[in-house]
Amino acid sequence: MPPAKTAATSMETTLAAIVAHPTRARSFLILAERTASPAEIAKEIGKDVGHVGYHVRKLQQLDLIELVDEKPVRGAVEHFYRAIERPVVTEEEFAGQSLEEREVFTRAVMQLHVADIARAMDVHTFDARANRVMVRMPMLVDEEGFQELADLHTEMYDKVLEVQAKSVGRMTGSQEEGIPTVSTSMFFETPERRAAERAAAERTAE
Repeated sequence: MPPAKTAATSMETTLAAIVAHPTRARSFLILAERTASPAEIAKEIGKDVGHVGYHVRKLQQLDLIELVDEKPVRGAVEHFYRAIERPVVTEEEFAGQSLEEREVFTRAVMQLHVADIARAMDVHTFDARANRVMVRMPMLVDEEGFQELADLHTEMYDKVLEVQAKSVGRMTGSQEEGIPTVSTSMFFETPERRAAERAAAERTAE
């Protein structure tokens, strides 16, 4: 009898299945944000609905999304899904993925970021509020500093979830509709350091 899968192994298998195809990763991230049908996803990402439908069904088979509604459309039935859990990947889970698998997921998330910004700029909501925040800060840190930044951004994510939960609580039973908002946070190693190291190595070899 084969050994039972541990939770970590199960998660690694699931992540591998999600990033097995860019369409599957993008579909999953969209369904993590809202309820949508394969037809709506296909229109948003510019893919054939049959192609998207195949990957959505794969996500359902993995128990990552669930069917929440069905609507008759021109003699057929349109199925609407949503993600069961947020697509959160821990550092340990991410470390278990290949660079190629990581980049599939990252590209999918970045495409959503770009789309969010473009829509907000088009309808002039991005800069409508003076207290909106946008920060870019190139820096040079050591290994300990890099880990401290990782911990800081993780802590920020936890606090953002707390703010969201408190907002939902205050709006429950009130007349306030809420403000559609995107919170984004990232930091990463840039290529300048590696390029400098290569240049230094070449100078040493001369």
